[in-house]
Amino acid sequence: MANTCSHCEFKITSRNQLCEDYRDPEKAYGCPQCGTFYILPSSSGPTFKQWLWYLSLGFLGGLITSLVQLNGYSRLWFWGYVLLVALGLCVAYIKSKGVTLEASGYRVTPSED
Repeated sequence: MANTCSHCEFKITSRNQLCEDYRDPEKAYGCPQCGTFYILPSSSGPTFKQWLWYLSLGFLGGLITSLVQLNGYSRLWFWGYVLLVALGLCVAYIKSKGVTLEASGYRVTPSED
């Protein structure tokens, strides 16, 4: 995991990060170049809104599949839906990987080790 410091544009990695106190989230992740500490966003499971999206996509996929199989509609409707859902999920995945660091307000003077 590598993030860019918004203060000095230094690339912070897990190997060069500053850590004053790992138990305090405001002092656990800092830039070694300028001494600015950040609060990392916590990762969590899917939200209720995301579950509703997943269920509605599954229901709509089943509906389109039944229309194709039972009513003789073209299979292009089904494959177009599959392509649309795949593109949407790829865009959502790429957006979820972008992390913005929030400054915690804690700063230290980095040592010259």
